[in-house]
Amino acid sequence: MRITFFGPPGSGKGTQADRISAYFDLQHISTGMLCREEIKSGSELGKRIREIVESGYLVSDGIINEEVFNKIENIDSFLLDGYPRNLSQAKFLDEFLENAGKPLSGAVFIHIPDEEVISRLTGRLVCACSNGSGNIISNRRKEGDICPVCGEPFMKRSDDSLEILKNRLRHYHNLTRHLESYYKNRLLEIDGLGTVDQVNERIRKELMVWE
Repeated sequence: MRITFFGPPGSGKGTQADRISAYFDLQHISTGMLCREEIKSGSELGKRIREIVESGYLVSDGIINEEVFNKIENIDSFLLDGYPRNLSQAKFLDEFLENAGKPLSGAVFIHIPDEEVISRLTGRLVCACSNGSGNIISNRRKEGDICPVCGEPFMKRSDDSLEILKNRLRHYHNLTRHLESYYKNRLLEIDGLGTVDQVNERIRKELMVWE
């Protein structure tokens, strides 16, 4: 199975991608993680990516395509988390996979309203355990508290401010609005509201058609 996961920021696609990749024995490839690893390396490319991300914009197609293709060229079964983000990337991905003789099985869209995105992410705290992508919303946690697992403080991500979130949502809708029609014959649409377990069960049930 070779699939891609979509959804707005805060839709839980990272959490669900972790669970689904483990359940179906797929390699989980997160474009967000690829970019964070590049930023952490301190390379010139990482510095450019940091500036783009902290401004609320998306990293260029050329950079993302290269990062993803290098990861998947020798992998048969995988889950792409947050890629492709636009029609151009989707076409490049299909061309790459068709040439490699391992076409994409399909796309999973996790939908939540914009109001829910803002509610979730303005209350998000992350720590080293989550590699910057965790979604911890709890009255028992506050910024600066120490995570009992990794020993690092919980903190807000710099791109979770209200202004940047609204900008990210505008870009998300502008760039992904054509993808649903592009993938229409191999698309699974999932309601992302509810508990993590409820959403996970919906996805697992729908994915049985591609197993």
